[in-house]
Amino acid sequence: MSKRDAEVTESLVKSLDNKEPIPPSHEDTVRTMTEQVLGRDIPWDGYQRANLINQKELELIKKYDKKKDEERRSIILQEGETYAELFLDLLLKINKEETFQYLLCLIDQLLTDHPETVKLFLKLSTRKPGFPLDPFLRILTRSSSDWFTNAKTSNILAILMSQAPDTTEQNAKFMCGWLRTQLRSNDDKDISNAVFALMKFLRRDEFRPLFALEDGLLLLSTILKNKSKNYQMLYQTIFDLWMLTYNKTVGAQIAPSKAITFVVEILKMQQKEKIVRMCLSTLVNVLDIGYNNEQMLDAGIMKPIEVLSNKNWGDEDIVNDLKTLKDALEKNIVELSSFDMYKKEVLSGNLEWSPVHRSEKFWKENAHKFEEDNYKLLSLLKQYLVAEVPNSLVTAVACYDIGEFARIHPRGRTIIQQLGIKLPLMTLMEDKDTEVKKQALTAIQKLMVHNWEYLM
Repeated sequence: MSKRDAEVTESLVKSLDNKEPIPPSHEDTVRTMTEQVLGRDIPWDGYQRANLINQKELELIKKYDKKKDEERRSIILQEGETYAELFLDLLLKINKEETFQYLLCLIDQLLTDHPETVKLFLKLSTRKPGFPLDPFLRILTRSSSDWFTNAKTSNILAILMSQAPDTTEQNAKFMCGWLRTQLRSNDDKDISNAVFALMKFLRRDEFRPLFALEDGLLLLSTILKNKSKNYQMLYQTIFDLWMLTYNKTVGAQIAPSKAITFVVEILKMQQKEKIVRMCLSTLVNVLDIGYNNEQMLDAGIMKPIEVLSNKNWGDEDIVNDLKTLKDALEKNIVELSSFDMYKKEVLSGNLEWSPVHRSEKFWKENAHKFEEDNYKLLSLLKQYLVAEVPNSLVTAVACYDIGEFARIHPRGRTIIQQLGIKLPLMTLMEDKDTEVKKQALTAIQKLMVHNWEYLM
């Protein structure tokens, strides 16, 4: 990614993080739990008597613990590196879960509230091998860690690794693997932890293709598909996908995951500005890469673009992205033949009353192409007539297309008879859906009447 792309990414991230906070749900649960953990009284004196910590460590932690924010900030300004090392040392020395979580909350609070302190932790790498990452990586390898411990640890690691200049590929791969494992979980808390950590972890461009390896993109796509009613998770997942698309290598891999299709589906359903902005920015990032444009068109993006373009948006980015997408994709529509577009629509099973179906010119120019692959398209249209779970719109359009083929193709009526399509059409003449019944009747009439134009 270019320097300019990196600057744009960071600027947008800060804008989104600062101006429009994520609606509370999982974060609210984490925040409540954090308050409870920080309310605990930790027996530091007892740890010193048990020789788990030394006298100097006791004095330092008691000087900082339970103090007001301003006092803590002053301490960190004066002795920041000392306290960064103290917190990590204590994590390694004390294994009691209550204290363990307490220390994680202190560190997470420090890094989140005072981002400039990240460099204090990173400086430790020059004095202590493995610091500052190893204590947190060790936590993630523990099978006994609960969701809250994982939430704090993964967030801290994501913050540190996204800014550490010397993160090893081994550590980066471990983190990517752990995040993918969490995304495969059946527990929404695990998924939310990973999705939230990725928002910070993926700010580092070299981590993006590492995460996308294996099934990273597919996992995010599955969340978009299955968690569409969870607004917070939906927003954060699209955010992660958006971050990934700043890497062109990842952008070229995105189509097979069907992520583009799901983003377009979300655009059709969502009117929330944050969601719309993220979806559009993601799609703009992958324009003109591989088969991405075609997948957008296959998913029916032009309709939501038209609907959204007619709304008044206060965000200029939305307006600009809508125009960018419309201009680029309209060129693709012109370049693709009408039969290519029609064929993709039939193969997808998402038939609708697009202009090509009712175009006399289309049928006269392309009726003979239905002979390809042993009448594959006609066989698919037949399947849509007899589907176990029928879609009324798909069935009605399929009836119409079969009728048009029979009317235009020189041997259309004979071919329809040979493929056994007439009987399903006759059955649909009694369908409960008015439009299906109408189109089935019309198709049968086209099969029976040779001089159809005289009846029109």
